[in-house]
Amino acid sequence: MKRASSYLLAIASILVSGLAACGRSAPSSSCHDNILPGDLVITEVFADFKGPDGGTGMDAGKEWFEIYNASDHPIELTGMAVTHSRPDDSSAKTHQMGDVAIAPGQYFVLGNAAQDLIPAYVDYGYSGDLGDFFNSDGGKLALRCGDTEIDSAQYDDIKEGHSRELTSAQPPDYTVNDDLASWCEGEQSEFEVGNFGTPGGDSDCTPVVQGQCNDNGTMRATITPMPGDLVITEVMPNPNVVSDTVAEWFEVRVVNEVDLNNLGLDRAGDTSAPNVVSSPDCLHVTPGQNAVFAKSIDMTKNGGIPGANIFGTFKFSLVDGTVDAPGDVQILVGDTVIDSITWTHTTAGKAHQLDPDLIDANVNDDETNFCDATVNYGGDGNFGTPAMDNSQCTLLPPPGMCHDVGTDTIRAIKKPAAGELVISEVMFDPITEPSQEWFEVTNTGAAAFDLNDLGLDRSDDARDPDLIKSADCKSVAAGGFALFARSTDMAKNGMLTGIDATFGFSLVNSNGNVQVVDGATVLDAVTWVKTPGNGLSFQLDPNKLTTTMNDDPANFCAGKTAYGDLTNKGTPKAANEACP
Repeated sequence: MKRASSYLLAIASILVSGLAACGRSAPSSSCHDNILPGDLVITEVFADFKGPDGGTGMDAGKEWFEIYNASDHPIELTGMAVTHSRPDDSSAKTHQMGDVAIAPGQYFVLGNAAQDLIPAYVDYGYSGDLGDFFNSDGGKLALRCGDTEIDSAQYDDIKEGHSRELTSAQPPDYTVNDDLASWCEGEQSEFEVGNFGTPGGDSDCTPVVQGQCNDNGTMRATITPMPGDLVITEVMPNPNVVSDTVAEWFEVRVVNEVDLNNLGLDRAGDTSAPNVVSSPDCLHVTPGQNAVFAKSIDMTKNGGIPGANIFGTFKFSLVDGTVDAPGDVQILVGDTVIDSITWTHTTAGKAHQLDPDLIDANVNDDETNFCDATVNYGGDGNFGTPAMDNSQCTLLPPPGMCHDVGTDTIRAIKKPAAGELVISEVMFDPITEPSQEWFEVTNTGAAAFDLNDLGLDRSDDARDPDLIKSADCKSVAAGGFALFARSTDMAKNGMLTGIDATFGFSLVNSNGNVQVVDGATVLDAVTWVKTPGNGLSFQLDPNKLTTTMNDDPANFCAGKTAYGDLTNKGTPKAANEACP
């Protein structure tokens, strides 16, 4: 609803006079009208004007705040005291309102200019009586009739050129505006060049409420992503022609229906906090959808990606990646990593994209499942499929085959024979993080076998096995070991190295199990009743290294040797010590 015109104000004054003649009781305060608490609501504060480029950003005559008549009748403001102070009521300055009225359901804007110099979007000038609004550490505005407070509201988190608006999620209310969490930053409506707010009109923003989001006008609980719900499928760390500083991006594929608001975008390899996709809207996505996160939503700067396909922006830089200094990117909710990838090489102007047949939050841990993009986008000499399905990686071996790095040939995957793959050690109760969980298998056969296409699983959960997918042959030599972990990030996994594959399920401490499968065939499984001790692995006696003897938990004992960051004990990817 638009601000009151002078005509409406005049009509309102007449109505007020009429109401008084009909017996409306006279106030016992400085106010001429009988204004009750909640009749007026402070709804918006504009504290820091942004001047034009090359000009001045001085706030003289440009600060304002807005009130709303929440009653069902016109209100005469004459005599009402307006006080501006710090939140603790210090540094207070007061202005007493002149002869003016506000109609019901109308917004009314008060500015720090003389009445004959107010901007077009201001209804009333209080000159310099209230002093300058505070750009830091917050302030407070209060409306009073004598000792009766009609309304008060604090303001904080001031950003130059942007007002603070009371939520549009519900009609203005004098109790709702007591909570700073009910305020949001004006950023949709530009009332003056470079300055945003809604003076004299309805709010156009909804604050971000923890655990809640706006779904097409309805507030509901946020559907928070869990690990595996989103898969990073493509990354452009080295765009061609356009600038790296604004044209980098990465993409995720949606596996399960979730909301993207409050998702963190980050590099594990830097010290900066994640860039959070902070939005009052749910940013709802559905299975099969591709969502892009970019350095810029401006198509002229980001290489031609439409802003509608971009669900959030980030400020960190993606690196090309080398063997010694891999590139990385991750998505998080709070401290929980939803997915992450690393890379050791990329090609200028070409996105590093995951084969579309291998979209899985564990499979994308293996860089050999990625290839250079071949589809041009944006017309700037860059290749990739932002917000679209990836192209097939033609260099990947056919099903049932793998690339033998040692001979540089494509050969058939060699599956382990029955009894050759033995689960020999499990860390299910690490000292601190679940991301430090792992388990180990030993090749007890006379020849090497491959881990490709095997599944890592728990028998008692509803998840499908996490398949080991790799273009390269994941070979385990006779007598050798393979290590499977929750994370490849050494900062999170307890400084583990030599990880052959990752898994997404949790290992439980009591009455737990883990198994390795080949399709429907269980190659080996172990169970345990209780933890051997916090931070101690559950390791099989090396003299009982068979798929039948490891069925008995009594043949296992606690790990004794510190490894990695020395907080946990065990022998990951190494021979176990004999049990007592």
